[in-house]
Amino acid sequence: MMTLTQAHTAIISRVSAFNGIEQAKILYPQSKQQFAVPKTGLWCSVDILGSQSLISGIADGPQTRRLLILQITCYARLNTGLLELNNLVDAWLNYLEYYQIEQLECLNGGGY
Repeated sequence: MMTLTQAHTAIISRVSAFNGIEQAKILYPQSKQQFAVPKTGLWCSVDILGSQSLISGIADGPQTRRLLILQITCYARLNTGLLELNNLVDAWLNYLEYYQIEQLECLNGGGY
């Protein structure tokens, strides 16, 4: 079973390998990184939020599935259009949706 710390580390590792936007334009609020909103282009914020746990089976004892919500918020300046922003969101979805490593599964995603 993967601990929450191991899951968090695996998610951050996967997100930090994303090349659809410069890593300098991604804010990881749960870290102590310095971040300034870029003067041009898009930027993102990545949050890993706790959620409920589910019983996924009962054998010799209850089997628990721990759920996390990976929230990636993408930003664009006013009046710059949605095409670039939509393309970035699509890239995030393609990169993360149905990704699996060890016991960690990133399942369905949603835009907006």
